[in-house]
Amino acid sequence: MIDDARTPEHLDRSRGIFTAAELAVLASSTVSIAGVGGVGGRVAEVLARSGVGRLRLADPDTFSVSNLNRQAASTLATVGRNKSEVVAELCRAVSPSVEVRTWPAGITAENLDGFIEGADAVVDGTDYTVPSLGLRLARTATSAGLPVALGVEVAFGAWHTVLTRPTHFEDLMGLPRGIDFDALDSGEVSIPLWRWVQRIPPYLSAQTLRAVEQGEIEAPAIAPAVEISAAMLATDVVQLLLGRKPAIEAPRVHGVDVRSGRSWRGRPSKARFMMTALRASLRR
Repeated sequence: MIDDARTPEHLDRSRGIFTAAELAVLASSTVSIAGVGGVGGRVAEVLARSGVGRLRLADPDTFSVSNLNRQAASTLATVGRNKSEVVAELCRAVSPSVEVRTWPAGITAENLDGFIEGADAVVDGTDYTVPSLGLRLARTATSAGLPVALGVEVAFGAWHTVLTRPTHFEDLMGLPRGIDFDALDSGEVSIPLWRWVQRIPPYLSAQTLRAVEQGEIEAPAIAPAVEISAAMLATDVVQLLLGRKPAIEAPRVHGVDVRSGRSWRGRPSKARFMMTALRASLRR
């Protein structure tokens, strides 16, 4: 018999997936999400709907018209407003019990310790074009014993992993251990695009990838991929909060592409990436 006598009414349909005791754990948990424009914003909403009790949201950006095709809480009415504040309103609107704090200036070297203090898990939703921010977040959080869920959407799919050690971000991105943040900020050291993309889906052209790599266009991003990525990360966070081992841990990743029906697990591989790039070029 399922003991759901203490299940809050707004979580009634969670019965059978979560026990009353597990819902109580989620309700007492705190999650810090750095970057809530795309994937991070949807993760915040899913965690609020899942019964997580406290959320901390950081993002210095404002919604623009170009965000309407994929980002949580992005509407014509919210264009021009700070993303963390709008997503906070969304979370409060879908959960009667969630407590949300916002960092509308985003995370910085000065406020990062306060942002993660007291958290049980962290989500990295920062922009991949500023890798020093992700590195700083990963080092600070994992050094404090906090796991970091990280994922990237690609075409009609996404990959995800969990960072649990201070060197995991470097290992995942192929960076020298102990690298200075300035080296990334100055461009002295960079992360190749294949580390972020990992594999080119069979339906995506090599021409598109080259245009992104050369800065001719921004990386394409669509709503289905954001939803897939957010589902992955929200699941990782819930598992972590409930004391379960994550399904994947850095430097290994788990990826899926729903349109092609393919999935993979393993370390990022340039050879595998180049093989998919070759296949893409042959389809031109």
